[in-house]
Amino acid sequence: MGTAQGPGATGSDERNAARLNARRAQILDAATSVFARLGYHGARMDDIVQASGLSKGAIYWYFKSKEEIAVELVRQLLHDEEKALANGPTTPGDAGDRLSTMADDFSRALRENPSRAPLALELLSLGQRIPAIKKHFTEYHETYVALLSHLLRAASGGAPSARQIRAGALALAAMVDGWALHEALIATPGEDREGLGEAVTILVTGLRGRG
Repeated sequence: MGTAQGPGATGSDERNAARLNARRAQILDAATSVFARLGYHGARMDDIVQASGLSKGAIYWYFKSKEEIAVELVRQLLHDEEKALANGPTTPGDAGDRLSTMADDFSRALRENPSRAPLALELLSLGQRIPAIKKHFTEYHETYVALLSHLLRAASGGAPSARQIRAGALALAAMVDGWALHEALIATPGEDREGLGEAVTILVTGLRGRG
C-alpha cells in the first residue's frame, strides 16, 4: 500500500500516511519477534496477529501472506543497515579504526541481543527459495562490499591492488557472516569474549604489507 506524499499533500494525508506506516511497523515488529522465537517455517499468521495486538483483518489489509511480511521485513532491515553504514568517518587516517569499531559494534550487538544472529540466518536462508528476498540481500551485499573496499583501500594506504582490495572486502564480509553463525551456535550468549575487531585488524595489517 503506497504512502508517498506529493507536493499537494494535506495535513490529513500526512496523518493518514503516518498512521499507515505505524501500523506496518507494528506488524513487522511482531513478525520479528515471532520469527526469532518460532522460525519462519514454524510461525503462522495467527502467531503474528496475536503478537501484533491487531485484528486478523488489519494484518491482511497490509500484508497478504507470511511470505510478503518476510520480504518487507528483510527490505526494511537492510535499508536500516545501509543507512547506518552511510554514517561515520571515511578518511584515510581513521578508516582502519572505523572498520575495527564497526566489527566490534556488530559482535557486541549480537551478544546483547541473542535472537539477532539466529533471526538473521533464518531470513538469509529464505533467499534460497524466495527470489525477492535474495534480490534484497544481493543488492545489500554489493553495497556492503563496496563500502568495505573503500575503507580497506584507505586503511591499507593504497599499497594493495584493486583485486587484492576486493578479495579483502569479500573475506571481511564472509567473516561478518561467519561471526553471526558463530554467535548463533554459542551455548552461553552474553558472556564477555573475543570480538571481531581483532580479526579485522589482522586483515588490515596484512593488506598494508602487500605491494
